[in-house]
Amino acid sequence: MFVTEATIDSGRYTTNSKSIEFGPWHISYDISCILPSVCSTKVVCERNDNQFCQFCIYSKELSLPHFPDMVFPKNVLNLEHKSGTKIQFTPLDALRRVSSKVQAIEVACAEAWLESRPDAAKPKKTFDWTFSTDYKGTLSENITIEPTDETINFDLLKRKDQILFYHDLTLFEDELHDHGISKLSVKIRVMPSYWFVLLRHFLRVDDVLVRSHETRMFHMLNSDYVLREYTIKEARAEDINIPTSQMKEADDVIPILPVKEKIMEKLIVNLENN
Repeated sequence: MFVTEATIDSGRYTTNSKSIEFGPWHISYDISCILPSVCSTKVVCERNDNQFCQFCIYSKELSLPHFPDMVFPKNVLNLEHKSGTKIQFTPLDALRRVSSKVQAIEVACAEAWLESRPDAAKPKKTFDWTFSTDYKGTLSENITIEPTDETINFDLLKRKDQILFYHDLTLFEDELHDHGISKLSVKIRVMPSYWFVLLRHFLRVDDVLVRSHETRMFHMLNSDYVLREYTIKEARAEDINIPTSQMKEADDVIPILPVKEKIMEKLIVNLENN
C-alpha cells in the first residue's frame, strides 16, 4: 500500500495527480484548472479532426446553453479494481445529467441569472439553470447493481483511525448570479480497512429552496461489493427557520433537511467475467 504523486503537462492543461494502491484497488485523483469560457485553440478545433480543446469538448457533448461559472474538466476521481472494474466521478458526466426542463420553483430567479450572461439577447434554450444533477458516478459495464437492505456502517466511519489517503475535489460550482450556490464535489477517504466516497450536489436558491443530492459509496477491504447510498433532501425556504441566504456551508444545512428519497444498492464486482 503506497501513495504516489505526479504532474502531467498535456500541453493545454497541467494536471496534478495523486494515487494509492489499496488491496486490489488503484485509487487516484487528478486536479487541474478551470474550463475556459471560449475556445482556446480555434485553429486546431476548427479542423474537426477530434483534436478539440476542453471548451469545445463540453460544447459538443452537452446540450446546455451555458456552463456553470466554474467547471474543472480535469478534476476526476478514479477507482479501478485489478479485475478491470472502474468507478469514476467526472464533471462532464455529471453535467450530462442536468435536466433540460426548468422546474417552476426555480423560475423566479432564473430570468435574472440569464440576463447576467453575455449572450442573454440570443434565443434562450430552456434548461435547469441551477445545474441540479442526479449523477451517482460512472460505472464500468462489468458491475452488477442490486437493491439491498444492508446499510453503511457509520459508526465505523466515525472512528478515529489513520487516514491513508484523502482529498476533496470540486467538479463544478455556480453562484447563480448571487442568488445562491450550486456546487458538485466529491470526497475520497481511504482508511486501513475500507474506502469511502461522498459525492454531493448542494443547491441553495436564496428565498426559494435548499436541496442536496448525495451519493455515498463504502467498500470494506476483501469484500467483492461496494455499498451505494443515494439520498435526496430538500426544503422550501418558508419551511426553514433560518434564512436561506445565511446557509453558507452545506455541512451545516444538510443535516436539518428532510429526506425526500433514499436508495440503497450493492455494486457487485464481477470477478468471474474478467
